Amino acid sequence: MRPLFKGMSFTSATAKTAKIAILAAALTAGSAQAHQTNPQCYVDGVQVQPVGKFAFTSKQVADFHADLMRRPPGSCPAGGGAGGVSAKSCGQVDHWHVARIMSAEYCAQLQGGAQDGGKASGPVPVAEVTAPPSYLSPDHHIRYTYKAANPGTVVLQGLCVICYTVEAPPKK
Repeated sequence: MRPLFKGMSFTSATAKTAKIAILAAALTAGSAQAHQTNPQCYVDGVQVQPVGKFAFTSKQVADFHADLMRRPPGSCPAGGGAGGVSAKSCGQVDHWHVARIMSAEYCAQLQGGAQDGGKASGPVPVAEVTAPPSYLSPDHHIRYTYKAANPGTVVLQGLCVICYTVEAPPKK
């Protein structure tokens, strides 16, 4: 485990996580496509490689939301930003958008050894949220909340993945 994102840690993916990623991608494909949060992952011939995982508590997401609202104008995610997140401003987002921005920014930091202070290279990992069900539901903007009775309750979890197309070897 390496410190990475304000009190959160990076855990590299294991073989078990790889199996979970395939299942998670299958389970969340329908709901994720409603917003096309990672459209590059839902194209025929694309493979998903997990590179990490996350589990954020109610307090962590609330703290991130507070930090997000304090960002100066022009520094908030926009279309084409981390994970394709769009937001009018850092202060005008619902809990689902906050969670989407947080998971996208967290996974983007895992790019090419950046977590070890190395130079970022290669594809940017994207977040594939696997739980809770309210985040994945068709009416997620209404149902999902990061607020919980216990601030230590995990309210957002998933995998950081790289989606890539496997090309056939050239014919001889």
